[in-house]
Amino acid sequence: MATNDILTPDFIGDLIRDQAKAAPRQTGLIFEGREFSYGEMNERANKAAAALQELGVRRGDRVAWLARNLAIFWDTLFGAAKIGAVLTPINWRLAPAEIAQILEDSKAHIFIGEKDFIDPVKAAGADMPETTLLLETGEGSFDALVDKQAATEPANDMSLDDAFVQLYTSGTTGLPKGVILSNRAYKINGELGAEQRIIEPKSDDEIALHALPHFHVAGVNFGLMAIARSMPILQFRQFDPVGIVEAAKGDAPLNAFLVPAMIMMILEAAKQMETPLGKFANVSYGAAPMPEPLLDAAMAAMPDATFTQFYGATENCGAVTFLAHEDHAKGKKQRVAAGKPWPGTDVKVCNPETGDAVDAGATGEIWMRSGAVMDGYWGREDATAEALVDGWYRTGDAGYFDENGFLYVCDRVKDMIISGGENIYPAEIENALAKHPAVLEAAVIGVPDEKWGEIVKAFIVKRAGSELTPDDVTAHLSDRIAKFKLPREVAFVGALPRNPSGKILKTELRKA
Repeated sequence: MATNDILTPDFIGDLIRDQAKAAPRQTGLIFEGREFSYGEMNERANKAAAALQELGVRRGDRVAWLARNLAIFWDTLFGAAKIGAVLTPINWRLAPAEIAQILEDSKAHIFIGEKDFIDPVKAAGADMPETTLLLETGEGSFDALVDKQAATEPANDMSLDDAFVQLYTSGTTGLPKGVILSNRAYKINGELGAEQRIIEPKSDDEIALHALPHFHVAGVNFGLMAIARSMPILQFRQFDPVGIVEAAKGDAPLNAFLVPAMIMMILEAAKQMETPLGKFANVSYGAAPMPEPLLDAAMAAMPDATFTQFYGATENCGAVTFLAHEDHAKGKKQRVAAGKPWPGTDVKVCNPETGDAVDAGATGEIWMRSGAVMDGYWGREDATAEALVDGWYRTGDAGYFDENGFLYVCDRVKDMIISGGENIYPAEIENALAKHPAVLEAAVIGVPDEKWGEIVKAFIVKRAGSELTPDDVTAHLSDRIAKFKLPREVAFVGALPRNPSGKILKTELRKA
């Protein structure tokens, strides 16, 4: 595939239109047994645009969306983009009160979603938009309204500065904020990814296995990436490790973007089903650190797959750095790094108080700058001013560069533990814990202590059938990390709390 074969239009609404012109009969989406060609997808997007306009949606209006990964999401995303409206997907796994809070913050013109999610929000007393429509419920549903529209291309009077999508942060460190990402940001990101051959399919029959939630930046981006590269999207309603292993039995090579927790569950399902995973041709991962033992197991189970790690933020349209496949090889120090800066992106590790870059090897806050950075947080000038400084986005992550230019992410700055005046980064301890054969996964936090200020506490999920004691944990860690970093408390739990992106919710552990 040549660079000019990857579509990089100025406006996201043009992506499905251009692909429909280039390959109208080629399959673009597979959902629960039904296939949609690029031509059909573009027609459906036009109908969705007309349905939104019939509902009074105009350029710049927010359209709140609360649903799992349904096929009609892509119709609505492209349809909204074609008329300059801004789709605002909401995390359906949140509590009704949390959804109501985001709904109010978004100031959405209309609200569309599945009945199972919308009814509890209504019951919670949310201030609902005047127009609320249900999905997949027959007459009177948004689906039915879309079906009855004409497939005429809407007029296109767009600006690169127009917002394309508004995605809400995961809220792991506070209330979710609406990140505004423009057509310009996506155009720049798409062009740079095309130039660098990022996630390039190895063959013409490769399929994009899509199980990421649509309310996450990677869930949006992976689908757009697949369409731009002429790959059919095999869409899962929600993450289903057994279904994914079943898909790996097919003839088509699979190109997937997964978070480490998903990879772990897929490997476990494949083991139980006694099914090989050799059909994975490309595996991209991100959103959370990948423990080395899990990386080794994944690369062994998917021997023909090209592995690429992405580290980034919603605020930067997804990617800040990437780690190429060749850097994943055993014995290479950088295999646990986040990689090198995404092309066209400036990344520095700096003193968070002054913004001055620190030397290689020194830990500081990771800042980044690019043309793909967000316009800001919706309705939150204070938070925007705090996050964007002279064009730099402050990620809130702590990390360092090595002498070869590889970025290592230590942890969230706010998750750093200060014990007896020593700075301790939980990710280092978690990575060491992951190397114990009885540890399935672990999370480390600081808890208050009168003497030391904070002490280290580890929460550990044991592998089924394994025995492990706090003394075993100490013995395992003693020759791997400094004594002052050793956990003073160890708790064994059945599971770690996570958000739908796979990130561990340490706020919940602190509450516990």
